[in-house]
Amino acid sequence: MAIEPESRSDTITGGGGRRVGLQAIAATGWGFTERAYIGDWDLRASGGHTARANSALPIGDSGMPLSQTLHAVGEWYAERNLPAQIQTIDGSPLDEAIAGLGHWETHRPALRQSAPLSPVLEILRSSTDPLRVASITPELPEDYFTVYRRGYGIPEFRTILTSGDALIAFAVVRADNGDALCVGRLAIDTGTGYAGIAGLATADHARRRGLARIVMRDLLASAAEHGAENTYLEVDEENAPALALYAALGYATAHRYHSRRLSRQDVAG
Repeated sequence: MAIEPESRSDTITGGGGRRVGLQAIAATGWGFTERAYIGDWDLRASGGHTARANSALPIGDSGMPLSQTLHAVGEWYAERNLPAQIQTIDGSPLDEAIAGLGHWETHRPALRQSAPLSPVLEILRSSTDPLRVASITPELPEDYFTVYRRGYGIPEFRTILTSGDALIAFAVVRADNGDALCVGRLAIDTGTGYAGIAGLATADHARRRGLARIVMRDLLASAAEHGAENTYLEVDEENAPALALYAALGYATAHRYHSRRLSRQDVAG
């Protein structure tokens, strides 16, 4: 039985009139170190670093019954000594079907939000110093991880941030002495015109200066120059300051998602 991986409210019309889910769009914008497919299920592994880079993404039909698909997913991750987990939209038919097979454990819940790009960019331009700008480069800056500490000293993170199926760019706001103060990453899905913001971080001593707004402004301005018309991001539902900022910019939640972990014993059975 084919189970729709996303609700219809989360789909938009992409190039050629093809209906594309926001989950599939976001999947193009995050990288990985290893990848395989089971039908239209996109399996990714990256040494366990970040849930998105170590989950199966059910973009479409796997071509097999769900129980067989889960078994194949479990085997693939077991071969890599990683927990088998599937990124699912909370409450979607697929999410409920997997839970119905006894896979109850979920991890890393987050919100995926989106907005039309032009109004967001207008708000950012009106609320930031036009003389303070971020440098935009297609290459990952060497000092990016001095601010984005989550990936510091982890080789897989460089691959995660620089790979994927989207057009990638990076932004850095620097101090007068050249030190990185705030960074961010842009991923444009050229097929749908959606621009994703991720990897946003500010140095501790540079917080509350509006630097994150400058990074977002200049990344989205670059996205607009490349034809993007909409923007999305992903945020921890417990991150109140970020949620307040994104709400003020006009972002709205499209769906809540999580990683639903498969029991190896259940899958093997």
